[in-house]
Amino acid sequence: MDERIKEKLINRAKTNPYVNFLGIDFTVIEEGRVEAHMPLHDEQRQYSGVTHGGVLAALADTIAGFAAYTMTPLEKDVLTAELKMSFLRAAWGNELIAKGTVIKAGRNIHFCECEIYCDDKLVSKSSGTFCVVHPQV
Repeated sequence: MDERIKEKLINRAKTNPYVNFLGIDFTVIEEGRVEAHMPLHDEQRQYSGVTHGGVLAALADTIAGFAAYTMTPLEKDVLTAELKMSFLRAAWGNELIAKGTVIKAGRNIHFCECEIYCDDKLVSKSSGTFCVVHPQV
């Protein structure tokens, strides 16, 4: 993996207000693959105490998108074009672990997946299509 791309991704994560708001901490950054931990808070739960699906979707979009970045030329960005979520079981724990993988990297489109775990159980699986674009200024 090009170290400049890795550095760009790390800097983007550090300066991204939404990533920081969610408390996402990247633990693996490799070409085509990222992993991260995210703590859960009471404000992210619905009435029954289960983690809200929107929280899982936000994490999946972020992690799959950052996986896409690992295979995107330095001078380009990625934007989410489509995201599909499958919720497999309720997430009751205190932390989520997300694993993003690039399935197919193309010149203009990347197809990625993200698995999210809570207490070592797979709670959601998602797939996303990410457009490779010129940076938005």
